[in-house]
Amino acid sequence: MSLLFNRGILDFVRRRRLCRTAVFRPNHFLPIEIYTKCDYCDSIVVNMLSMCMLDALSLATLFANGNNTKNNDVTDALVLPLKSKLIDSLDIGNNSDNVNQSKEYDPMIDINKVKDRLTSFAEDSVGQPGMLQHLLNPDVDHNIYAAMPRRKELIGTYFTEQERLNLARLLVKDVDRYTYKLHCSTDSCSCNDDNEENACVFRLVPCPYEGCEDRFSWKYREQHDIDCQYKPVPCPNDCGMDIPRRDVHIHVRDRCRLRSAECPLSSFGCTSVVQAQDVSSHLNENADKHFMLIANRMAEYQTVMKDQSNRIRMLEEKNDQLERELKQKTVQLQSKNDAKAVANDVKKLSKRLATLEGTCKTQFKKFEHDRRNHKK
Repeated sequence: MSLLFNRGILDFVRRRRLCRTAVFRPNHFLPIEIYTKCDYCDSIVVNMLSMCMLDALSLATLFANGNNTKNNDVTDALVLPLKSKLIDSLDIGNNSDNVNQSKEYDPMIDINKVKDRLTSFAEDSVGQPGMLQHLLNPDVDHNIYAAMPRRKELIGTYFTEQERLNLARLLVKDVDRYTYKLHCSTDSCSCNDDNEENACVFRLVPCPYEGCEDRFSWKYREQHDIDCQYKPVPCPNDCGMDIPRRDVHIHVRDRCRLRSAECPLSSFGCTSVVQAQDVSSHLNENADKHFMLIANRMAEYQTVMKDQSNRIRMLEEKNDQLERELKQKTVQLQSKNDAKAVANDVKKLSKRLATLEGTCKTQFKKFEHDRRNHKK
């Protein structure tokens, strides 16, 4: 306690904020007889709603920033009020139009209504960037689109995947509370029973193929098997290898031993195309033919090299001639510059001589004047 007072009460409040844990209470949204049903729901619908929530909150925070879409900083003051609005907009507990409890009811109708609300959430709660923002930044829409991946990563720390999945399951239970087409109808079913007749068709199962981290409802296992990019499939060339579906094109192009391959000496003129596994035997069986192709190509190279050597020699001679002409021009220019310098010096000397002559005449006149005055 003394340590607490030494640090101050504000530090205690700050520590409480950092350590505070949010508790998920489904009874705040749905009656107990609805939310206590099996938590296994249709994985496709749950994942779709989860991603829509993340997209909606991310876009709303970008709209709230106006035209400053390059600012990737988010704060509690910006995100938490919008997150609260988004959860309220889900209106969990009031999404089922199946008041007559009809078994022909399609729950996806109301699920899509929720999806539509999430799609328009950002515009309805914040408003799109207006005309002023577009005038200040004509690329605002492009910038928002470009900023979305980074913004979703940041918003994911405020609106975690587990939280979104929990809300999505409550939405499914809310909409599908009578027909049970999208989730399990019992309170404690044998969800993980190995007997498929007793097991919940909505139970989550992992993909059996190495590298794939997807989890999906058991009812979609065949569909996932068709689409999974990690499932090993036979090589289209029937080379006998099984390759993950996503790597088939790389295998066929670069690794399959039955793929078509050009002769390694195609640059020398061999036009044969064989299977990759037969390249070595092709080289051995056509050694004489390949030798002649290489010899002919070397002869062509020698002719070309001879022509290039002659051309280089001619260019060197022309270069030497140009260098000699340049030296001559330089000497001539230097001579002209020297003559001009001498002429300038002569002009300067002429001016000095004229000045000296004028001085001598003046002194001579003065001397003659003094001599005459002395005789008198």
